[in-house]
Amino acid sequence: MKPSFLLSSKAGKVFMVVCLSVIVLVASCGKKYDPVPEPVGDAKIRFVNALHGSAAQDFYVNGTKKSTTPLAYGATSENLTITSGQNAFNLNDAGSTVVNASIQGNVSIGDRFTFLYFKHPEGKLVLAPVPDVASNPVAGKANVRFINLNTTLNSQLTVHTVGVVSPTIPSLGAQAISDFFPVDAGTKFSFSATGWLTATDYDGAIVAGKTYTIWIDGNTDPANKQLIGHIFEQN
Repeated sequence: MKPSFLLSSKAGKVFMVVCLSVIVLVASCGKKYDPVPEPVGDAKIRFVNALHGSAAQDFYVNGTKKSTTPLAYGATSENLTITSGQNAFNLNDAGSTVVNASIQGNVSIGDRFTFLYFKHPEGKLVLAPVPDVASNPVAGKANVRFINLNTTLNSQLTVHTVGVVSPTIPSLGAQAISDFFPVDAGTKFSFSATGWLTATDYDGAIVAGKTYTIWIDGNTDPANKQLIGHIFEQN
């Protein structure tokens, strides 16, 4: 699965020309060829409800409900095994048939994705895949990356490692995802942004040899705006 599933108009035209050329070539040969089926295999996906204040969500793959327990805000689902190829994914409020957010695209054999459910800064509900990248920590360390999912944040988010003077990430924009950073087991972080109260130290219970993604959002109380950290382990 690629980050975007839509061809540009230019790419679409090129694709059409190639297809038409193939049709003409086959017709000129005067022979009929059976198409070679695409190989299929397993891929792994999971879902994260990253929408502050949302109802618990049911998740669906190709129109079939896959959640046995609705996914509450901040929760990460178990991994699901799906078949590669064209797939469609959507989230609904638990017990509802109304689709809140959806996405579809071609999934390759062996792909591993985490789908994040959140609100775009323009107000649209979004279901976006983040690749579960293989990242092997060096001996005695863990690897951590960060995602800014705070859609009400009017300035850049800064990530600090507790006990280190210089910020780990001086500026992380909305919906941006950082590189991986090697850290010690038990490392804590804090998050800051203009107009927000500095969050208390965030402890994700980090273990050496593991790889993690930490996503940051915040509450919606204008009088007490706090940044909130959440963590899930990479596959």
